[in-house]
Amino acid sequence: MVAICNHPGFAVMPALNRGKFHLQPEAAQRDLTLTLAGVPMSQSIERHKAAIRRHEHSLPVKCLVRDQLVTTERGLFDYGCGHGDDLAGLQAEGIECSGFDPAFRPDAPRLASPVVNLGFVLNVIEDVAERAETLKTAWRLAEQVLCVAARILVSDQSGGDVEYGDGVLTRIGTFQKYFTQAELRQYLEETLEEECFPAAPGVYYVFRDKELKSTYLASKYRRRIAAPRKRIAEVRYEEHRDILDALIEAITELGRLPEPDEFAASEPVIEVFGSLKRAFALIRRVTSDDDWEVVRKQRSEDSLVYLALANFGQRPKFSELSRKFQRDVKAFFTSYKNACEQADQLMFRAGDPDEIDAACERSTIGRLCPSSLWIHESVRDQLEPLLRIYEGCARAYIGSVEDAILIKLHRFSGKVSYLACPNFESDPHPITTETTKVWLRTLRVGFYETESRTNPPLLDRKDQMLDTEDERRAKFERLTKQEFKHGLLHEGDDFLTRSVWQGNLQMLGFAHRGHRLVKASRTSAKPKALLPKRCGKFGVGKRIGGAVYVHRQYEGVLGESVATAKAKLPSGFDYTVVKHNELNGNVSFIHCPDFDTADEPSTGDYAVVRSDGVLKLHSALADPYIYHHKWLFVAEDYQGFDVSQSQQRSAAWMSLDNVDKSLIGRASYWKREVMPRLTRACDEGWLRSEEIRKRLKLTTCELAHMREAGELRFKKQGNAYLYRPPGSD
Repeated sequence: MVAICNHPGFAVMPALNRGKFHLQPEAAQRDLTLTLAGVPMSQSIERHKAAIRRHEHSLPVKCLVRDQLVTTERGLFDYGCGHGDDLAGLQAEGIECSGFDPAFRPDAPRLASPVVNLGFVLNVIEDVAERAETLKTAWRLAEQVLCVAARILVSDQSGGDVEYGDGVLTRIGTFQKYFTQAELRQYLEETLEEECFPAAPGVYYVFRDKELKSTYLASKYRRRIAAPRKRIAEVRYEEHRDILDALIEAITELGRLPEPDEFAASEPVIEVFGSLKRAFALIRRVTSDDDWEVVRKQRSEDSLVYLALANFGQRPKFSELSRKFQRDVKAFFTSYKNACEQADQLMFRAGDPDEIDAACERSTIGRLCPSSLWIHESVRDQLEPLLRIYEGCARAYIGSVEDAILIKLHRFSGKVSYLACPNFESDPHPITTETTKVWLRTLRVGFYETESRTNPPLLDRKDQMLDTEDERRAKFERLTKQEFKHGLLHEGDDFLTRSVWQGNLQMLGFAHRGHRLVKASRTSAKPKALLPKRCGKFGVGKRIGGAVYVHRQYEGVLGESVATAKAKLPSGFDYTVVKHNELNGNVSFIHCPDFDTADEPSTGDYAVVRSDGVLKLHSALADPYIYHHKWLFVAEDYQGFDVSQSQQRSAAWMSLDNVDKSLIGRASYWKREVMPRLTRACDEGWLRSEEIRKRLKLTTCELAHMREAGELRFKKQGNAYLYRPPGSD
């Protein structure tokens, strides 16, 4: 695999102008020699047991229908049709189809057909030569396109391999050959000596009809565009509205004036106006020239995206393009050479992480997170061309991922993730349940089941992931505005985990009712109060048993006994917290050097003045006590630390399960048992050095100066610094 000009981009980027592009296999192809009870497997394999009953179309047939390669005008032959469930489903939809299977339809003829499906057949053939011959036979029967599907392996989160695809693996007397995505592509191209194109993980198309191939590939990157609206009235336009509206639709679809053979109503338009060009001149008068320039620009961008991604294989010659696309090239770029040069420049830029980061930041579509941009699948084609190509690189490798409705574009690491989120519409803050991740630099594919996580991140700002015209957006946007207004969301934050959301909602007294934020009392007669309250007697302080703890700034509320005890302290004794034991009258003065800076400050040296006036001095403990809920020690307007943030910290750790509250007062237990879990729950919104530098456009030295000057909130995690973006708290 060759990266463009040694660019620090992606391994999937083809070398420009170097002929056919081959994907590097992820591992050497493995042909398995299996035995069963000491007998070669080929002597006892019962392949028919691998056929399964289906209640919906198989994955390859779903792809063919989705991509309009199988239609009522273009039939299918299913080579290895099993029980024939796909055939029954297609016939019910009025699609002409037939099939052959050596076990279930052995006498059926093997017929040539516009489309041939070889679905999950290659992986059950244990004989290498027979496997190749079966593939070649299916290819000979395909008049226009062959669809091949096989079981594939992808990496799971533990680093091992898992199955991916539909169907059930049976281990009793059957054989299963597993491919990786790259191995399957390499096997098909080397066996058939033809280029293939991914439709989904484990599903590839091989085209015999070059015009159909060109039309299919171009359509993948062609977005839906709304026609410009009419601004002014025009008598002649109204007289011929029917044919002119049809012309508007045709020009919007093409992005240019159609040729007469591309527009069914060209004859009546020419008869009335003399030419299509004159008719369009009238249309421009009643609409807007600017709107038509936007349409033209968008269609030319679609063409560039297609040509850039076509370089993953053998970019077609101009003569191999469909007649329609040839006309597009001449209209938008004057020559095919110019078009290809512009497409290559875009592909080169898509391999630059800085370019991708900048494109994500300026995108008007998507939920921007510190290290990624999230979009709904429906707006993928509305991204700027650079990001469409970036995402298209992943799709050119694995095809479309079934059930994935969200796309995560990683800003710095050269990855694209496709995520399933079945409750996206109904849940105000849904979770993702499955993730398919593509590493563009190494061509690795990972599949992750994420539904079972105990404390998953919850999606927010769903409206930003959708198109402005999407009918769902208004409902989602109303909730987002409410959550910003009440301090539940902040600009620049990443997604928050479920426990943090629950704690914040409880702390602020809100709950969700559908996609509305309501006061918790409206949804529950007795809202649960998670956070403790300040000492009611003094209006400030934390009460533990018979003692009250306050910051020294508020010691006056404790009365004369504290002032009397304070007079007993040695000169220069420094303390931060005062503890008044109301049961025995003792007063403790405790030094907490990190009270204002630590989330859970630790105790240092302390002095105890007993009720009889006796003073005892104590040194800091090796395993010191720590204070939780330090905001209770102070009033709401205390300036030493952010009181609201401290309250959120309390809500976060109190929402954790299985915390032994009898031990949390000791620093050792807290650091060992609680902090690792709490850190994972509270790290949302913190940025790595690289991320904060890019966001604030700082050099490494400038970042260090800001940190040392206290101009950026930061914390240290191991040997790394994490930073909080300005205004995010």
